Amino acid sequence: MLVPLTILVTTLATLVYLHSRFVDRPAGVPVRDHQLVALRNKLLPVTASTFAAVMGFAALSVSKLRPIQELGIWTAFGLAISWLVAFTLFPALQLILRTPTGTARVALGRLYGRFAAALPAFTRRYRRGLVAAPLLLCLAGAAALFGIPGLLSPMPVGIDSLTYVDPSLPLRRDLVWFRQNVADLNVAHVWVHLPRPAATDPEVLRALDRFQREIESLPDVIAVLGPTTFLRLRRYFAGQAEQLPRDPAQFARTAADLEQLLLAEPGLRGYIDVNGLEDLNVTVLFRQGDAEGYAMLAQRIARAWDGLGAGPLSGARMRVVGESLLEAKVGASLVPTLAQSFAITAALIFLVFLFVFRSATARLLAMIPSLFAILATFLGMRLFGASLNLATILIATTILGTTENDQIHFFHHLHEREGAPLAQALEHALRVSGQAIIFATLINAAGFLALSFSSFPPLRQFGLVTSAAFILALIADFTALPAGLWMVDRRHQPRL
Repeated sequence: MLVPLTILVTTLATLVYLHSRFVDRPAGVPVRDHQLVALRNKLLPVTASTFAAVMGFAALSVSKLRPIQELGIWTAFGLAISWLVAFTLFPALQLILRTPTGTARVALGRLYGRFAAALPAFTRRYRRGLVAAPLLLCLAGAAALFGIPGLLSPMPVGIDSLTYVDPSLPLRRDLVWFRQNVADLNVAHVWVHLPRPAATDPEVLRALDRFQREIESLPDVIAVLGPTTFLRLRRYFAGQAEQLPRDPAQFARTAADLEQLLLAEPGLRGYIDVNGLEDLNVTVLFRQGDAEGYAMLAQRIARAWDGLGAGPLSGARMRVVGESLLEAKVGASLVPTLAQSFAITAALIFLVFLFVFRSATARLLAMIPSLFAILATFLGMRLFGASLNLATILIATTILGTTENDQIHFFHHLHEREGAPLAQALEHALRVSGQAIIFATLINAAGFLALSFSSFPPLRQFGLVTSAAFILALIADFTALPAGLWMVDRRHQPRL
């Protein structure tokens, strides 16, 4: 679902930039001639921004999670195709449909014209505060995301299966009640592979029952179910003691008809492999189902297994598996995925800026709005108690790979007035690209906001948070970015 949506909104934003130059036709210039000029003017920024977005999403291929890998690869492939559409099909449709064009004055609009004229002076006057505030929020956001050693832990990773169930569903309410009043939902499976087909051998079952009791005594373990659990239940319903006899002969009589039970009771076959009689399964219900809790449980089970020593299970292999382990591994992969993909995306976009902009400071300033939007978003998530999950891990790459379009177009038109005073260059960049930045951002925000209607909670959270991040980037485009230029510009140092 995210692949077509991301391609759609990103392509629409690109077309907005192209169309903004097309409709800005001076009086007396033929439409076809003006279209060629507009396409030539936008070729470099559109190509650079599309390339940066393609490489940014392709960076998700470093993830160990296959869904994230495929999302990044297919999104990058779709954005590459969108570049061809932008310079072939879209210009043809503009001419075929006879798209209206107007003079620069009409296309600009009076209200925005006054805004573009006043903004340079405003950002010059309050430049220090407009730059310091986003940078401080960036530092706070980085601390909220990655933590502070000894003071603040990193942002938690949500691997609870209930986070993927719609809170409005009765099933979610029932599962919450079950967790609070009966037992937790974390499940681990301990598989024991025997060196020979002896799963129904009484001595093997005795050793396995002892292993089950050791697991039951572990902290945070709620219940343990295994092959001998059925033998216990049968004794209990027969009015006998629930515990299995310790005497080998009595235990052998109790387990004598286990093979017949395997044929009659399908549920028991999930604990003993009836095909080869070499595999036994012990199911463990436990609390603290995060990555740390699962690792601790696995270590304790391994120690209990080693404590069995030589005996009927000698030579057997034990391993802990299950959905909880998978969820823990997924959660452990989320933060490295975020860090790696974000670092690769930022590096690739910086290289794109390196070829587009001549000023080293401009390359860094161009990334301030995107970094501010990303880190401020994670700060807000941390303050409201949200956690990282399979969907929200994509926020950084999505925002950085999409909002950099705004900065590339802004600086491209800023350099068109290279020799002019900064105030004039800013006003020109705002006049030519400002409205397109606004409309492109609103398209991106509205497109991802549509995900808020999803019944899948992580996807809904991703849509809301990403939309908010686009708005933050838009605010920084018109405040922190020009304010930063005033602080580093050498052509026209302002006087207080």
